[in-house]
Amino acid sequence: MDQLSLSIEELIFSFYSEGYFEQGMSLKEAYYPEVEDERLGFLFEIACRSLLAKGVLEFRNRQYRYKAEYRHFIQAMNDASHTIKVSKFGDSDEEVSTSFHTTQAGVYAHHTLYDQQVHQIRKLNDEQVEEQVTAFFNIQMNDYPEPVISLQAEEFEMLLEQASEAKNEWPSFLNKAENQELVKAFVSDVQTRRGKMDSLMKVVYDKNNTPDVESMIFVIPGEKRSWLVSGIKENEFRIETAYRDGLRSIF
Repeated sequence: MDQLSLSIEELIFSFYSEGYFEQGMSLKEAYYPEVEDERLGFLFEIACRSLLAKGVLEFRNRQYRYKAEYRHFIQAMNDASHTIKVSKFGDSDEEVSTSFHTTQAGVYAHHTLYDQQVHQIRKLNDEQVEEQVTAFFNIQMNDYPEPVISLQAEEFEMLLEQASEAKNEWPSFLNKAENQELVKAFVSDVQTRRGKMDSLMKVVYDKNNTPDVESMIFVIPGEKRSWLVSGIKENEFRIETAYRDGLRSIF
């Protein structure tokens, strides 16, 4: 089995049953902060029966635990060496995201549905990861990049602010680019999207499982080309046309 779908109650129960109490408590506080222990126990009873009906649990050592062939899904949610979170703006400007957890057992895609009430976890191979990321962003990619322009943080922020306010102005710092045709195409796509950018973010974990953002790339799907924006952590934003190795680099 390469996919498991869990309700939020089932996921919380799963963390507790597999001994990941910190993860379970974190989700409980996020989704049910006012629920008392008695009520939580009732929710766990329902989640346990639901997971038994799915055939993923067994009664072992006087408690319900995951069967060996399903345990890796829950382990992947807690034991990843790093996570790539991809986010984009949907048709109604709502944010849609998927996380890819890399573990010793492989890569797992984690996607939420119905306002995060249902969690889908699926094991993927490397080729499926690239296909899913490309399809997620709906981007056009080349084999090699074309440099567009490099901007300082304040310049890039000004460009996005003008786009968000629907100002079709041409800041003078854009004139420093050698390829003005590419710059005009890039700026046009930024203005069309009102400054909204999709993103890939790489999160790594220390020995205490504390997350830290290691790198980040912005993605802007355009009319004829797609664009990658890197250098975010260095405050120098390098814009290039989208290319395969650029997208792979964050993994």
